[in-house]
Amino acid sequence: MKRFILIGVSILVIGSAVLVGRPTPVDAADEASRASAIKLFQSLTDEQKKLAVLDFSDKERYKEVFPAAKRPGIAYSQLKAEQKALIVDVVKAMTSEYGAQRCLEVAKEPGERYLTFFGEPSEKKPFAWRIGMHHLTLLFAEFGGDKANEFGPILLGGNPAKTLWEAEEKIVIELYAALTPEELKKIQEANKGAAQGSGGAMGKAGVRIADLNEKSRKLAASLFSKRLDVFAADRRKVVDDIVKRDGGVENLRIAIWGAATKSHLEGGSYHWRIGSDAIVCDWQTAGKNHIHMTLRGRLKG
Repeated sequence: MKRFILIGVSILVIGSAVLVGRPTPVDAADEASRASAIKLFQSLTDEQKKLAVLDFSDKERYKEVFPAAKRPGIAYSQLKAEQKALIVDVVKAMTSEYGAQRCLEVAKEPGERYLTFFGEPSEKKPFAWRIGMHHLTLLFAEFGGDKANEFGPILLGGNPAKTLWEAEEKIVIELYAALTPEELKKIQEANKGAAQGSGGAMGKAGVRIADLNEKSRKLAASLFSKRLDVFAADRRKVVDDIVKRDGGVENLRIAIWGAATKSHLEGGSYHWRIGSDAIVCDWQTAGKNHIHMTLRGRLKG
């Protein structure tokens, strides 16, 4: 009898662990992000809203600014403590645990930050919100009943970056080592004339992931996937859908500038970019302990 009871308890424990380990359903993640954004917006006074809100179609929504410059929106210094706490809730809702830990750590860097809404948040109308500061720009966009055809732009990085993004760095170092001399030569030749800095267009730089050797193909796909690990299920799905409609991950191109043989903390200096006309995912080593990272996607038409 005791044996059967123990077996039953074990099954319950295993079942509970499986439930806990399951990722958050996409719909649940969407609802949490939307609800957090609406709650944050409703906490603003009329005067704060005048500073914070721009039109949904405002071109400011697509700007990518790394320096610690003044941005449109309301400065954090003009927000109450409880409103700043709500921003943390919004960040956690759109990111994974892995992503939230890193984004909130970068947010500790000194300097002013800004909160901006594009349109007024609601459950059924298009809107977006953005927090922007040096080395961290998070943008969450909802499109009402329309299918999302864009993502970001998201800017990440850090100074000092320390080991925040070491998981990505380890993958690209392994990838660089796996490339054949012929593949490296093709990448270098294709990179001529292409901008190295973070946020640059993919253009014709690099080579298709599908044209690499098997190990390099897997590592390139893993590198791109690791960047997506920053986001909750709903945000990740937006990027996955754009990539799928653009031909899939293996149709993306990868470009590397410099020798990715050691980490930035060890003096490594290199840049890489994975993307297409629709997607840009990149990394710029701006110096020891200084990294710029961009992720954005947008399908035309």
